[in-house]
Amino acid sequence: MSALKLALVDDHLLFREGLRAMLANSPDLQIVAEASNAQEAIPAVRNSNPEVVVLDVMLPGMSGIAIARELLRENPKRRVLALSMVADEAHVADALQAGMLGYACKAQSAAEVVEAIRTVARGETYLAPQVSGFVVSDYRRLRGGGDSATRLPIASLTAREREIFELCIQGMPTAEIARQLSISPRTVETHRSRILRKLNAHSAVDLVRMAARWGMLSH
Repeated sequence: MSALKLALVDDHLLFREGLRAMLANSPDLQIVAEASNAQEAIPAVRNSNPEVVVLDVMLPGMSGIAIARELLRENPKRRVLALSMVADEAHVADALQAGMLGYACKAQSAAEVVEAIRTVARGETYLAPQVSGFVVSDYRRLRGGGDSATRLPIASLTAREREIFELCIQGMPTAEIARQLSISPRTVETHRSRILRKLNAHSAVDLVRMAARWGMLSH
């Protein structure tokens, strides 16, 4: 049986070397591509066509979540596993909503990480034991609830407000949002005020908390 092909995206060389050594004990798993950032990751995945992309969510520059969105936009059938030091509500919910099939933690044992890789390779969801229970239940509810997501307050936002909401919860400043959307900073602030009013929020921090609790940090 041919080995399962993996791409590993992590900015720490020592960690990548350690994972490569660990996987040497699993002959059915083979790392065919490595990268440390988005500029390397996207072409590396395109060229190697791995069956599973193992991706750190905390990367310099373009985040692992953004990389996953781009990879899945190109090929929705790609299977992506987050492997991170963090397991907070916002990152887990964002990863799942972006389309990642699994979320594992670097604090887990080698056997658990291998299990996570194999689970995602089968097209099944894997969530580390450290992942918050309400994030998991909320995500499953939204996935299985049909139109339940449309009843959430975020459904009241216009398409442009939704775009700005997504950039706000990523911590992007007004000037950068304006540049990215090719609108004026004043227009961004106007939209932000409407978003806060519609969602009954008082700050960007409130928006992040809401998005995490809804389990639908947007992609």
